[in-house]
Amino acid sequence: MSKSNIERDVRIYRAYVAAKADPKKTAISVAKEFNITRNGLYEVVRRIENGNVAMIRRCTEESRLDCLWKYKYEARFEAIPKGRKGGSVAALRVLISDMYKDNFPVVRIASLISKDRSTVLHHLNV
Repeated sequence: MSKSNIERDVRIYRAYVAAKADPKKTAISVAKEFNITRNGLYEVVRRIENGNVAMIRRCTEESRLDCLWKYKYEARFEAIPKGRKGGSVAALRVLISDMYKDNFPVVRIASLISKDRSTVLHHLNV
């Protein structure tokens, strides 16, 4: 998946999350806004939340962590609002926890998300 596709998917996902919080907006209105089908919208949401499962299955065991980051966690990380707004801390905590469950070392998690090791450990212990 190219960087521009990831950015597009992140924009769609953010609009979907905002629509879930706004009772006046629907998933269909988000799909129309981005000129995609409703199924396309839900595919993007599934790919962001669960990762690109088809690509993850193709990964070899040697590069497993690289593939997991690229196809499962990178888009989720990019979709988290920057700063401490809009539930970003809770979303980051869930992301870090999921990465740790997938056997990412703490140092690797810290380097991928550009945080300090102590921050990662703090989110794991809370």
